Amino acid sequence: MEPTLKPGDYVIVNKLAYIFSKPSEGDIVVFRHPKKDEFLVKRISEVHGNKYYVVGDNKNYSPSSRHFGAITKHLIIGKLFLHVKRN
Repeated sequence: MEPTLKPGDYVIVNKLAYIFSKPSEGDIVVFRHPKKDEFLVKRISEVHGNKYYVVGDNKNYSPSSRHFGAITKHLIIGKLFLHVKRN
């Protein structure tokens, strides 16, 4: 599967998206890595209560919940609102 986002692309994140609603499967979210000091952009693949399992579109090369486990809502910064590809 080709990645949705590529290095150099621009994104706008809706930080208010989950104030009145919960993240759901298929959402692309920006979140804090649970073990490192960095931000990641991933797609939510499964929701189990308050735990969210995230995967990258390029599963063979992308760190995901397979590597660091499920994330919780407090790690989520927001939902991808706009993606602009850079040439």
